[in-house]
Amino acid sequence: MKPKVLWVEDSARFELSNLTGPVYFSGKYDFQQAENVTTAINFLKTKEFDVLIVDIRLPPGVDKYWLDLYQNIRTDGGGEKLGLKFLYWLFSRDGEYPGTPPSWIHPSSVGIFTVETYSEISVQLTDLGVTVFKQKIAGLPDTTLLEMIEDIIANKSRNKKAN
Repeated sequence: MKPKVLWVEDSARFELSNLTGPVYFSGKYDFQQAENVTTAINFLKTKEFDVLIVDIRLPPGVDKYWLDLYQNIRTDGGGEKLGLKFLYWLFSRDGEYPGTPPSWIHPSSVGIFTVETYSEISVQLTDLGVTVFKQKIAGLPDTTLLEMIEDIIANKSRNKKAN
């Protein structure tokens, strides 16, 4: 069975579509895309994924909670970093956020692919336990997404051996 990958990225169909070609062409992965937080949560409720790659600047989708949160982030000067809130929801088990995040998701199966520099979000990533990070910059090779998927799978394997 192919590992299941979910890429949560609002620019995946247009600006970054060149990155999906190598993933599809490899034939190694069951690959899906979500363009906003609501869609990502709906995918995560219906299917277990082996790899989750998340952008930090995500739109909320149609869910009222995420729409309101997005508006509050923007008015508080926090930028459009709804992806961080989504990640905190994923790893929270304390009920701070609505709904129950999937219990099968683990930080070792998550990677961040964003325009932010690592230093801008390193505190949050360390807090979340997410170690795979790639910054979006001009001129990235088309294989960047494929390489990230492979890095996350290797990271999960190392984590399993350590436990």
